[in-house]
Amino acid sequence: MRKDLPIKRSLAGTMLFLLVPAICNAAPLIQPKYSESMALPFVIGLVALGVLFGLLWYNIFLALSTREKMFFYFSLIMVLLTILQTFSTYDRFFFFLTYNRVTIITHLLFMTFLLFFEELFSIRDHDKRLSSFNRVNIVVIGGYVVLFLLLKILFPTAERLHTTLNFIRELFVFYTNALFLYTIIRAMVWMKREAILLLVAFIPPAFTTSVNALNIFPFMQGHEQFTTFLMQYNQPIGLSLQAILFSLAVGNRYNRIKMERQEASRTQELLFQRTRFFLNMSHETRTPLTVILGLVRQLKQENAALTIKQAESMLSAIERNSLILLRQVNHMLRLERRRDIKVETALPLVPLTSLLINAFLPIAQEKNIALEFDASLIPPKLGLMVRQEDYESMVMNLLSNAIKYSGGGGCVVVSLQQVDSHELLLAVSDTGIGIAPEDQERIFEQFEVVEDASSSMQTGLGLPLVKHILEEYGGAIELESRLGEGSVFILRFPSLLLHQTETTVSESELEHLYLSEFRHLEMECPETPSDSPTILVVEDNDDLRWYIQSILQKKYRVLSASSADRALQLLEKEDVALIISDVMMPQMDGHAFLKEVRMRFVDTPIPLIFLTARDSMEEKIDSLAEGAIRYLTKPFRSEVLLAIIESILSHDQALIGSRIQQFREGLNVLLDAMEHPSHGQKRPYMDELVAACNLSEREKQVLHLISEGKSDKEIGLQLSLSVKTVANHNRNIYAKCKVSGRYELLAKLYGDI
Repeated sequence: MRKDLPIKRSLAGTMLFLLVPAICNAAPLIQPKYSESMALPFVIGLVALGVLFGLLWYNIFLALSTREKMFFYFSLIMVLLTILQTFSTYDRFFFFLTYNRVTIITHLLFMTFLLFFEELFSIRDHDKRLSSFNRVNIVVIGGYVVLFLLLKILFPTAERLHTTLNFIRELFVFYTNALFLYTIIRAMVWMKREAILLLVAFIPPAFTTSVNALNIFPFMQGHEQFTTFLMQYNQPIGLSLQAILFSLAVGNRYNRIKMERQEASRTQELLFQRTRFFLNMSHETRTPLTVILGLVRQLKQENAALTIKQAESMLSAIERNSLILLRQVNHMLRLERRRDIKVETALPLVPLTSLLINAFLPIAQEKNIALEFDASLIPPKLGLMVRQEDYESMVMNLLSNAIKYSGGGGCVVVSLQQVDSHELLLAVSDTGIGIAPEDQERIFEQFEVVEDASSSMQTGLGLPLVKHILEEYGGAIELESRLGEGSVFILRFPSLLLHQTETTVSESELEHLYLSEFRHLEMECPETPSDSPTILVVEDNDDLRWYIQSILQKKYRVLSASSADRALQLLEKEDVALIISDVMMPQMDGHAFLKEVRMRFVDTPIPLIFLTARDSMEEKIDSLAEGAIRYLTKPFRSEVLLAIIESILSHDQALIGSRIQQFREGLNVLLDAMEHPSHGQKRPYMDELVAACNLSEREKQVLHLISEGKSDKEIGLQLSLSVKTVANHNRNIYAKCKVSGRYELLAKLYGDI
């Protein structure tokens, strides 16, 4: 049931309670209070009634559309105020407003105001003592109304009692007005604007009702004209002003609530993005750190035993992963600062761009990708007032991505063009995988990561860096892309940055940072004994996969896979003793891979070790609950990995040996019982087993027959049971005796285990 349903019911119930008596009254149903229809009090009353009625329906609409409690309470307040104003204009409007009905309406109004203030000012969150105090007052006011009506009904002729009740009722008017003012003033501490609006709106009606309540005192008898004047004009004007200012306060509060919720939502989304970003950054930094630290330890331990080629491969891997880390750190630092751009010399566009493209040519040729450069649409001596480091970062980021995401046989084109507005356009187009429309805006956000099924996890810093640098120079970046067809990134440089230049191009400052990730190593695979256990390494990072292989291949036969799909193919062909898998992988991550392995190899489960950069307790618990044997965090020590592998494989071998031994012993007992039935009379541990396992009489009978070597069919014939019933008894006996089957039961019965 929705939380706002009781509020709706109370609102509808109040209106029905006040309007239903119209059915029981005779005509005329509507009687104006004034004989002249154009009398000033009547006109003012009608105008006020129209204002209240309009605000009432507007707030009911807001209550139903926003489902905010404060709008429901305020709608109920508007209903009660409208009824009061109606009977200040009409003597009768479908029914007469008796003194008792006025008491019900006003006290309902008092209680609803307290509930309204609770929601509007969020009193429970800011002042719990005031909230509790107001709730006690609601109970007191409601209790008094019930007592008031009950005594009036039970003692209709007790005038002194009625006078006392009426006196207390008027005192409640003073008390509640003071309580409202106190609540509003207290709320100014944490919600000043809305509290001031309510205070201004509350004073005129509070003053009017208080003056009216003063009529219970004798000293007011000489001020009847003043009281009548206030009640005649101040009530409609005061109630209208109150309703308008209350509506403004509620609207202002709701706007603030919306803004706070939106801000909280944005904060939560930003926190989520940052958390995801740093998780991915952790993965991207821990992986090269694992390679660097591991290879450094290997070099220190095995320096004398390494060949020159092996040492060179290790040092190259260390250098490459150090450069990858350096590039990531540079990206992060460059994104976090904005600099005053002061460039004194224009860069020669054509020679510098050609130099950067030539650096990627060997990589493109290796991947069978055509890499082209078109500068025919700009003057050959055109220069750009941009720092060389910034220009290289932009171009090489785009080139690196284009080559990375283009398959063999693809094409990457870099073109320079000057348009009619004299802007410079630098376009990098590729025939790669393309980018989905919903991701085309997100990829330029610093903390967004687009997980691409065909590549490894990316930190998402390259394109935000390009946008960041370009905007510093007053430029803009555009993207045109279609899934499966490729992408075109266009950099727009303003004409103010373009100048003719005669300078020569200098050597690239960042080439080594962007080319390092494309260089791969080939590992020498030493011969391993043919009977060595086979270990499958599933890791999408080439260097880390190479490093893990270098650790394991001296003792085990190692298979490697760069993706979970490739690993599943190998598992179908190879007899694998253990799997080492990364968690964050493209297409199918480690968790999905583990689930698939467990599903495919139910009869012969393969132990799996997760080797990952994610270092959170929740991740570890989830992984172990899914069936991973160990969870090892990068960077790791090679000795720890080898010890874990040895422990798992030794445990599996011991477990298999134990099962085989138990099977052999059980089989020997069974064969002995079949060859020598007289052994069945001995049953040296029968009584102890029956007592320890708490077997029923029928289960004892079945156990005796099992010990004599009877089959299930023979037991069923002897005990007049079905084979299915005998099988059920067998399962119960196995469970109670804590054995897996008949062989173990017989061995336990004869004291062999």
